[in-house]
Amino acid sequence: MQNWNAGCQWRSEQSCASALPSLIINLLNMKTKKSAASAALKTNDKKSISSAPISPPSAPKIAASAATSTLPAPKSTSVAKKSTTEALTTIDVKIDVGFGNAVFLRGQGSGLTWEHGVPLACVDGCTWRWSQKVADPVTFKVLLNDQVWCAGSDFVVAPGQKVEVSPCFA
Repeated sequence: MQNWNAGCQWRSEQSCASALPSLIINLLNMKTKKSAASAALKTNDKKSISSAPISPPSAPKIAASAATSTLPAPKSTSVAKKSTTEALTTIDVKIDVGFGNAVFLRGQGSGLTWEHGVPLACVDGCTWRWSQKVADPVTFKVLLNDQVWCAGSDFVVAPGQKVEVSPCFA
């Protein structure tokens, strides 16, 4: 009969049985060394423990002159609130781009950039939608797969408006 051991080698029962006594002796030697070391540590620990009570650390004492000195007041940092309110703005792009393609917006305002496009949500086979609360006008262009720019000038939408765009790709 063959056994699979932890060393990933095949050994017969006979060779394992002959190695068993030496393995037991090695384990007993290790246990004896371990118990001797732990006993030495325990006696050393007992010697280092003192019977004096331990008090918690006290708070640092402040000199009288330092306690009465005046520190400069911290600078106030107030954030100016926007004077305009945000309104839901929707851009609907009417175009059938075909299966596997997507429509993106690039622009300025409300998180849009000219470097990276934002994907629009597909509403139906020929409608793509971007909707967000904005406080300032948004300037944008429509891109196919965030690579092909639509022809013509930039589009601008005011806060709260819903616009429908039918771009042309050359």
